[in-house]
Amino acid sequence: MPAESKSNPELRRLIHDLERRGKKGSPLWGVVARSLARPRHQVRPVNVSHLDRIVQPDETVVVPTKLLAAGRIQKKIHVAALAYSDGARRKILAAGGSLMSLPDLVEKNPDGKGVRIVG
Repeated sequence: MPAESKSNPELRRLIHDLERRGKKGSPLWGVVARSLARPRHQVRPVNVSHLDRIVQPDETVVVPTKLLAAGRIQKKIHVAALAYSDGARRKILAAGGSLMSLPDLVEKNPDGKGVRIVG
């Protein structure tokens, strides 16, 4: 699905940038771009309880959809997501974790090493 089918210009730019980085040798960003380009009805949001079950403490994860607040999280993790609910923000920060935008994570870690995709 091409990025041009999305109506949000910021999201289109992000998908284009991630596709470009994926072609330049970081396959993780290409996978994230394809996930972001999918139609909305094919994408499920992720709950913090899911992250608590599968993510290790101090791990960095990408959530290429919205992160919701259902459940509990007790691990300090670093999350970059397309969007966050207010409750999810509070729970991640209360557990000692950190939040960032996808573009911020791409700038911080351009090769995608040590980053895991969830969602």
